Amino acid sequence: MARSYLIYRQLLNEQLFLAVPPIGDASFGEAAEYSKNINAYPLSQADNPPKGNYIDMAGKHVPTLPVYDLSFFESITELLNEEPLLERDKVMGGMLASIGIEKGKSFAPEGKIRQALEKAAKDGYDYLEYMFETPGYSSEIYWPERKWLGVRIPSKEGFVYDEGEYLLLDERGSLFHWATFVPRHLGKASAYILGLHDTNGKLLSGKENYKLNVPANVPARDFWSIIAYSKKTKAFIYNDHDKMGISSYDKSALKINEDGSVDIYFGETPPEGLESNWIPTAGEDFFLLFRFYGPEEAYFDKSFVLADVERIQ
Repeated sequence: MARSYLIYRQLLNEQLFLAVPPIGDASFGEAAEYSKNINAYPLSQADNPPKGNYIDMAGKHVPTLPVYDLSFFESITELLNEEPLLERDKVMGGMLASIGIEKGKSFAPEGKIRQALEKAAKDGYDYLEYMFETPGYSSEIYWPERKWLGVRIPSKEGFVYDEGEYLLLDERGSLFHWATFVPRHLGKASAYILGLHDTNGKLLSGKENYKLNVPANVPARDFWSIIAYSKKTKAFIYNDHDKMGISSYDKSALKINEDGSVDIYFGETPPEGLESNWIPTAGEDFFLLFRFYGPEEAYFDKSFVLADVERIQ
């Protein structure tokens, strides 16, 4: 199996699996069995598809997201040597060759070139972080009176980056800095809002404690979920409690307010007696993704408004 597909499968497990419980009367076991039938192969093999390689990721931590140091370029080298170079990739292939990354050759920069590449990786990360924190690239203010961000659609054709006269490099790079996959169109099956700031407009800190009130009437036909991600890595925050998020599937275990709303807490330690309503941040700066599965009209017409995240003492 090609490494890129392995990475894709691992990313699905690492970033998305906990957000997608089975729907309806299906059990987790049935969902797991169904996933074993999912396969990917070239269309040319459709008449005689190869057997898929199912990898059980339960209980395993396999870091698959890039680290912005020299290993970034080493990963590109490995990918280039295992994947075909398409016609559209030739310009990028030429640029990679100029820094010593070529198909069939080892990559071992030394001296000033090594130092320059390490600095380039760090500078690239800093620029991507700027775009991540700044509305207008991959995100935009969703409710004018709130800090939550919606996912910015780059084109009238959806998540298409080669429309018009030039490639939308910043828009594409900024989105896939923090997201691993997006369909061409969002909305029918799922919708997302991104939380980076508290009520005062400050970035969410792993050293602080926060609360979010989730109303009883979330316009999600199937379910809603909220997950805390590491701002540094854009992956789950691994912690001793093995807990990354909370969803409406957890309601039976949560403490519910009299009006049906739920207070969810974030921080290094849980509020006393509210452990079930707490998502640990393990001291890491973080951001939130609130997901609507089966989003309903109140989400789209914005008559439903989610409160901002509130810092608590």
